[in-house]
Amino acid sequence: MKFERPDTHILTGLEPIDRNDPESQSAAIEYALPTGFSDKAKACWDYFEGAAFLFSYKGKLVITDEGLYLTEHGDGSHEAPFGAPRGEFDTWEEVETWLEAVYDDLEADGCL
Repeated sequence: MKFERPDTHILTGLEPIDRNDPESQSAAIEYALPTGFSDKAKACWDYFEGAAFLFSYKGKLVITDEGLYLTEHGDGSHEAPFGAPRGEFDTWEEVETWLEAVYDDLEADGCL
């Protein structure tokens, strides 16, 4: 698998959603955050425990929230509400960098 690493493992139980391609959503693989990430990235992930989830999907790493949306969809109307993942990444390094930046923002806002 493209994103398999020795310091992370696959989780099971969640059923993420792809409103654009529902037949493919079952191919998403949920991952735990790698243990090799920086302390700052791990602290950010811990802050979002139960509110952020990490999947490998269609060649990307996708961080999503409680909505479990894997792709952007909708137009914001009542009939088609907007939904999207928090972020899409090509590498684990991009995920770590993003988490570190979010940590810095949370710290600056006094949330940590």
